[in-house]
Amino acid sequence: MRYRFVERVDSLKLGDPARIEVSKTFDANDDAFTGPAGPRCVPNSLVLELLATTGGYLAFRRLDRSRLPLLVKAPEVRFETPARPGDRLSARAELRGLSDPTEGVVMAETTGEVLVGTRRIASGRLLYACIAVPGVDLRAYEDLA
Repeated sequence: MRYRFVERVDSLKLGDPARIEVSKTFDANDDAFTGPAGPRCVPNSLVLELLATTGGYLAFRRLDRSRLPLLVKAPEVRFETPARPGDRLSARAELRGLSDPTEGVVMAETTGEVLVGTRRIASGRLLYACIAVPGVDLRAYEDLA
């Protein structure tokens, strides 16, 4: 399986509040579906990763691609119903807050949800530490979400 969690950015608004919507479809032939649950459902770990990648990409873009967001905590995440391989998942995130960007590490908070159509699969609040990486131009990695 190629672990690219954002196949397409469907909407990106960097205003206040910043918001993003992305889409992803997991193929039933991916390695993730060879485990105990088999090809019946998308593992919650992959749904969480999609939610985290979505919020992280939003923070990355809002901070002008100058800091790498690292997931620190997922204090409030709920899994409501399973998704099936082949379902088109939509993940949405909204930036709820940023700490002072003049300090060394910027803390970012997002809320988000993952849906199949109008059916919510998961939702949650996530916290990121956004760090500058000396000597690395993070803008070169923009399309690797």
